[in-house]
Amino acid sequence: MIQQHNKTKELSTFLNAYYHQTSEMIIFIDGEGKVIYMNEAAERVISPENDLSGISNTICGRCEGYTNEHALQTCYNCFLKSEDIGNTAFQVFMKTTDNKVEPFTATYQTIDEENDIKAFTLQNVTPQIQRQEKLYQRNMIQKTIAAQENERKRISRELHDGVVQELINVSVELRLLKYQQEMGSLLDGAKNIEGLMTKLIDDIRNLSLELRPSSLDDLGLDAAFKSYFKQLELNYGLIVNYHFDMMPQRFDSEIETVVYRVVQEAVFNAMKYAGVDSVDVYIRRTEDTLYAEVSDQGQGFEPSDSPKGSGLGLYGMNERAELVNGHLDIETQKGKGTIVSLDVPINQK
Repeated sequence: MIQQHNKTKELSTFLNAYYHQTSEMIIFIDGEGKVIYMNEAAERVISPENDLSGISNTICGRCEGYTNEHALQTCYNCFLKSEDIGNTAFQVFMKTTDNKVEPFTATYQTIDEENDIKAFTLQNVTPQIQRQEKLYQRNMIQKTIAAQENERKRISRELHDGVVQELINVSVELRLLKYQQEMGSLLDGAKNIEGLMTKLIDDIRNLSLELRPSSLDDLGLDAAFKSYFKQLELNYGLIVNYHFDMMPQRFDSEIETVVYRVVQEAVFNAMKYAGVDSVDVYIRRTEDTLYAEVSDQGQGFEPSDSPKGSGLGLYGMNERAELVNGHLDIETQKGKGTIVSLDVPINQK
């Protein structure tokens, strides 16, 4: 019994030392919402000069919202009243006494049900978030550079294997033309050069279309997709069953660019990896959402497998979707095809 008493006394000493020395902010409140105790660390958020007549008022006066499934910072289903929070930790944004809004990991739980005593704890996570942001930015830069270099390699190959070769052919034909004496041979050579120049113009136009279609800026998504899918059929034989289920209309430029690029990448991936001769593309909208879908009946893949190629295509689609608060979903299974869908809110601004 004495040994147990000594252990309890020792534990009380440790807890008291932790309460006063920890950087964790600890606040105890009673069933009426009144502050019973708060440690020195908590004074960084709630100063002793604050009106502590009710924890709800005090916390709400300093709280800038918490993170839940609805938003990064929200007061919806407030954690002070929610029964879903329980003993789980959550992220909350609090205004400190020097009027800086900082993120904290928080808990809000009942520690004495009989007397309805609750503990509200806060642990500043600003350094961790800053490190995560730096790491994320570094990874983003690396992937962006890799994507740029891959795109430059592709353009370089297109120029070398297509445009440059056609120019060389034109140059050779022009040299041969100098040595022709008969009018018939001259005309045949001129016609041949004309054909080479026509193909060269088409190659440059196609390359320009892939880089940035002028119709997207001038006429919108419907016209840009029709032009792009026509070129795919002419150049690669891929048939795109295209459905634009709404009246022709314009959206925010950034939204149009994201939708165009995601669909372009999804169609290109289907052509390159799915082993199909046709794909289906659906574009439609609801009152608040623009929806795009690309589906094929091809080989499919296991989502857990490493992506074919560099993997930057899938990464780029996700990153583009996030730029406009959109959601990208990929449903696929080996041997049963792939469906890439994109939802973008269009009334967010």
